[in-house]
Amino acid sequence: PGIPVPGRPPLRSSFANEELSAATSAMRLLALCAALTVGAGTSSSPTLRPLRVGIIGAGPAGLAQAVAIRKLVGEENVRVSVLDRSDQLRPALGGGVQLNSGAAVLSRLGLGAELKRIGQPIQRVRARTLESNSLLDLDLAGAIRQHPQAAESGMVDGAGDLLAFTVMRDALQELLAAQLPPGTLTFGRVLERVRPLAGGGVVADFAGGITEEFDLLIGADGVRSVVRAALADAAVLPLRDLAGPLYTGIRIAWGVAPAGLRPPGSEGELHQWFGPGVYCLTATYGGRDGLKYDQCVLVRADDASVRTSVNAEWSVSDIRESMVTELQRAGMPANVIDLARATERCFELGSYQHLPLCPWWGFDGRVVLVGDAAHAMPPFLGQGTNQAMQVKFLYLRAPTRGRKAQLLAQSG
Repeated sequence: PGIPVPGRPPLRSSFANEELSAATSAMRLLALCAALTVGAGTSSSPTLRPLRVGIIGAGPAGLAQAVAIRKLVGEENVRVSVLDRSDQLRPALGGGVQLNSGAAVLSRLGLGAELKRIGQPIQRVRARTLESNSLLDLDLAGAIRQHPQAAESGMVDGAGDLLAFTVMRDALQELLAAQLPPGTLTFGRVLERVRPLAGGGVVADFAGGITEEFDLLIGADGVRSVVRAALADAAVLPLRDLAGPLYTGIRIAWGVAPAGLRPPGSEGELHQWFGPGVYCLTATYGGRDGLKYDQCVLVRADDASVRTSVNAEWSVSDIRESMVTELQRAGMPANVIDLARATERCFELGSYQHLPLCPWWGFDGRVVLVGDAAHAMPPFLGQGTNQAMQVKFLYLRAPTRGRKAQLLAQSG
């Protein structure tokens, strides 16, 4: 689940690959920020007006992007708007995420103490077959601490604390949203179209006849991204039919319950179980208001070749019953089945991927993609949120505006 494994460097290769995967959109975004904050007026004068940045999507990727840009460009030089189709940031929605390299990024954004407050530290990963044969018993904390670049990578902070956590998605969103000034978030905005603005910039058209103009538009609107579709339409070659999400034939069910149902002493451990055609993960996650939650994740093959919905027609009890049945059929341990049976929040969805053909930027660099909109990631890899935050790591690698201008030239 997005962790180092024996036989390869656990930190450097992971960070390098994630930096590379985010480099295209990050460089374009950095370049635009440089041009607008440095290029206006004389070389010594500030920009004539704040940079208008629109972020579509208020998930962890979009919110973290907003926090990073305000710190990167300077609060006085930027006006960030985060727009989401939902009517609010809903508590008790969704499951948990694993943060490792993403936690290092958030720490560099000054959120390390807050993340420690809400996150459940990860100490160990254990993987077993259904016959309880050990496949992996990894002392994650020890493996990271002994790596010579643990501190340089940010995986161990200045206080010597390991930055690897499990955290509920709603708690992470709440933490990030709290860093933004009032009025930054706007809900109920359903994006319909993106078009260029004469003289520079872009126009975002929303349902209800609402339009907004931005210098930079960032698509953090998930695997079915409208911004991604707009970039595909604007590409030199017609890519609309290739830009959408492709169903992988893998179904994933989540079940969440109040903590205390897993084996004693396992709070800091991720437990994986592998069987024929099925994979299961159980873990404990930090949540809102100091609470903790146990989560059971079931991954299985799906006979359907196409899925058009998540599980809108299913009730919580339907998903829970289905999960318990599948776990029993696979022969999962009794404590795993008991956890699934006790879950109070359940949902199921398919795993999707994108063909790497659609550009991640367009409209003369005024539109970029981040997160699942750019690189859809199977949830069971534990890397979706982490890789979405690598863009912010690249921002922090460019400490001066002169360096950002240099990146513009290097990125072509």
